[in-house]
Amino acid sequence: MQTNNRIYGLDSLRAIAMLLGIVLHAIIAYKVYPNEGWPSDDQLHAYGFDALYLFIHSFRMQLFFLVAGFFARMLYLKIGERAFFKHRYKRIVVPFIASMIFILPLSIAPFVYFQHCIAAGVPPAERSQVFWQHFLRWNGMAHLWFLYYLILYYVVMLVVYRFKMSGGAKTFTNTLTRNYGSPLHVIVYILILAAIQIALFRTAEVEVSTSIFPKPGHFTYYGFFFLLGVVLHRQSGRLFELARYTWLYLAAGLALTVVAFKLLVLGHENVAALSGLALIGVKLVVAAQTVFLTYGFIGFFLKYMNVQNGTIKYISDASFWLYLVHLSIVGAMQIVFLDTSVPGWLRPLGVLTVTTLIAMGTYQWFVRYSFIGTALHGPRDRAVKKRECRVDSLQSSNLCK
Repeated sequence: MQTNNRIYGLDSLRAIAMLLGIVLHAIIAYKVYPNEGWPSDDQLHAYGFDALYLFIHSFRMQLFFLVAGFFARMLYLKIGERAFFKHRYKRIVVPFIASMIFILPLSIAPFVYFQHCIAAGVPPAERSQVFWQHFLRWNGMAHLWFLYYLILYYVVMLVVYRFKMSGGAKTFTNTLTRNYGSPLHVIVYILILAAIQIALFRTAEVEVSTSIFPKPGHFTYYGFFFLLGVVLHRQSGRLFELARYTWLYLAAGLALTVVAFKLLVLGHENVAALSGLALIGVKLVVAAQTVFLTYGFIGFFLKYMNVQNGTIKYISDASFWLYLVHLSIVGAMQIVFLDTSVPGWLRPLGVLTVTTLIAMGTYQWFVRYSFIGTALHGPRDRAVKKRECRVDSLQSSNLCK
């Protein structure tokens, strides 16, 4: 059953998934086990950041692709193939190409400088030459990989709808929708996801790939969540049944996060040596953690955040821009703090605060009402905003915040 009504809870969820990416990247430098290629600040390393990273990373992009699949099918059925293509080209393809040209170089610059100059111990006098030597090479798509994959999933979806689904594909999607809304269908998803991780990944955790050539494992893994979003829309008439199990799924996901933390972080030195049934068991834990948290947060936002709210709408509009531009600021600030007297415990907060202020400021002053904002989220009219504010003064709404 198709629904044409706006589902504000999923809109908010998509924005939160974007914004959590900023938090995720802001804390990497302060983990006990920082990610390869990222700044590492010896003034502060705490397991709490590893735990927070593990928690957010386990569901954030999975949620994004699931919600993207949901809205992709909704839009396709609402406006048709040709209009869908034009809409997605303007809102996703054009921002992706522009970001690759104008934002990507700024995003990778701090990380190239840290990895090849600071971490490599290059003397200050020689850093400029070394930096440009590595900067002018291909260094991957950084955080823009998600747009690249999203475009590819749109292409696959259009091809499937153009040529119709085969009998095998229909059987598979029917399996995904059977017993929809109950814990049983979540168990099925866990088993499928675990099978993908067991078959296509050597490690227990699923990191991202920023290569221009999609890796089969990553493409299949995140594509599975995009497919779940399409399936979710096919069952949109029963969508809110998920909310019945919100706290069950969240409790299970949080409990498994604790288990995953003990296995992957506290047992970091041993997990790389795992093989056979032990590695399969860890992958099953990770898959279950991901699915339970994903569906738990979907239920939470449908149950408690499915309302129209001016402040949330503004943040939702801004989230795309904030995510596009944040990485260069995060990386630069993490490096700047390396040689300051700022207490270690204040540094992640400082990185997050400065990044948010700069990104939100540029959005409000230069993006929201410009051609860039139109490309990212559609036109926003200042005159309409002023009228909303006059209504706000009478109705005490929060549209002007």
